[in-house]
Amino acid sequence: MRLVDLEFSDLMIWPDGRGFLRHAVGFEGPITELPAELQPEVRRVLDVIESENRPREFFLRIDEVPYRVARVQTLDGVGYFMRRPKYPVPPLDALGLKPAVAAALRALGGSSGMILLAGATGSGKTTTIYSLLNEYVSTRGDIAIAVEDPPEIPVQGNYGEQGQGLWYQVDAHAAGGYDVAMIAAMRYNPRFIMLGEIRSPNVANEAIRAAVNGHLVLATIHGNSLPGAILALQQIAAAATGSTDLARSILADGLAAVVHQALVKDPERPGRRVLQADMLCFGNEHGLRAKIRGGKLEQLSTDIEAQRMRIARGLSPVEL
Repeated sequence: MRLVDLEFSDLMIWPDGRGFLRHAVGFEGPITELPAELQPEVRRVLDVIESENRPREFFLRIDEVPYRVARVQTLDGVGYFMRRPKYPVPPLDALGLKPAVAAALRALGGSSGMILLAGATGSGKTTTIYSLLNEYVSTRGDIAIAVEDPPEIPVQGNYGEQGQGLWYQVDAHAAGGYDVAMIAAMRYNPRFIMLGEIRSPNVANEAIRAAVNGHLVLATIHGNSLPGAILALQQIAAAATGSTDLARSILADGLAAVVHQALVKDPERPGRRVLQADMLCFGNEHGLRAKIRGGKLEQLSTDIEAQRMRIARGLSPVEL
């Protein structure tokens, strides 16, 4: 058995050289220490990492498997946290989304606005956003630009049966920061824009304005609920505009959908987790947008429940 043959979410290398897996399929518990026969593979991974001077966070490919690596300075020395994304990018229908949610997200590929994916760290947001953009650029063509720090999955290239879609990846750090990379990306007039994560006020502001101005923007954010994700984006954007009312107004016009997701333990399969997702779709729901504009996020619970019931019946959450 080799490391590449195992299915897991993260590889953690301790300062003493021991390797641990997180959420390894077939093993009980969230953390599993690698067996002795695989420790030489950990040494090989370390040799690759330490073969050159690298930043604190970087992208690395080992045995054709991509990893997002973070160097961690601990009391006992340097360790590494290596996140392993799903690769190749799974199709949208393979994520475990409810059919009505997948269908609604697929339909949004023909519109403009912002699709905001929220959840905790390790909730599968990256996999979902990649799968979604893969769906759009493959079936609808045109230009997609992904701005990330660092890029997590190697996907740049031609897409679609006749190569009618182009997906570019931009390393935000190498470009001089998210702000600079975002402004540069707009010069190419991309149909689709993907942001690894909205962190700064300027990026939030640029992303929302791009959504209002005819682009379809896909972005992730940390949030513990659908209203919580909207509030988080509103607060970040308000720091750039200097006005909460203006941030609310732009958000009300720009949001196309918000998805909150989590990965929960599969009781029937040790180590496996399944996706649970809630969706709030805006469509032409003027009343829903009015609540965003008025800052009445606490009133969204009625809309969320109504859309949840429609999704459970296999219906689109709203008219798109």
